[in-house]
Amino acid sequence: MVKIQTEAFRKVTAETAQEICGRADLSAEARPFLLPNLSPQGFLSLLVDAENIGDAIRFLAFALPIREAIWWAYVVAKTNLHAPTELELLCMERAAAWVYAPDEAHRRSCMECAESANFTGAAAYAALAVFWSGGSLAPQGMPDADADPRLGPIGVGASVLLSITAGDATTLTDRFETAIVRGVSVANGGNGWLPGERPTGATGT
Repeated sequence: MVKIQTEAFRKVTAETAQEICGRADLSAEARPFLLPNLSPQGFLSLLVDAENIGDAIRFLAFALPIREAIWWAYVVAKTNLHAPTELELLCMERAAAWVYAPDEAHRRSCMECAESANFTGAAAYAALAVFWSGGSLAPQGMPDADADPRLGPIGVGASVLLSITAGDATTLTDRFETAIVRGVSVANGGNGWLPGERPTGATGT
């Protein structure tokens, strides 16, 4: 079982888990773990120990800054989708490109490929999370319709969950723990790759 550090995550600004849970929609099963003044890393540790997969991933998606959260979704998708389609590869590439250059053109290009993928699958949700990360959701040239700030983390959580649940059910716990290890790496300013991995393309945020 993954052991979560006791020291604060470098990239997480919230001092308590309650600050994050006020935005995240966690299940009733997670609420008993939410003790007063519990740190984000402490709450995540309790969720991981309980193998509460959905809540642990959603919580971390909301705890991370959106740029780091989307990079986490990208790395998890990149390492779990073993035979991605060209469209899935495009969604992942565009999500990663936005992380490196988070401008409006990259944001809207992610919406285009997510829509082409019928908003289905881990890669599409990683791209959709980019579009939801900020700015207007309205078509260009139309009056602005600001994104709900909860949408981006929701997209990240959906992407990570879809990535790890797509494989053999008997090894789901292993994929969950590995995804958490990657997320903790990103939360500490790392790039989410495991030692010895040789990712293609960009290697860090």
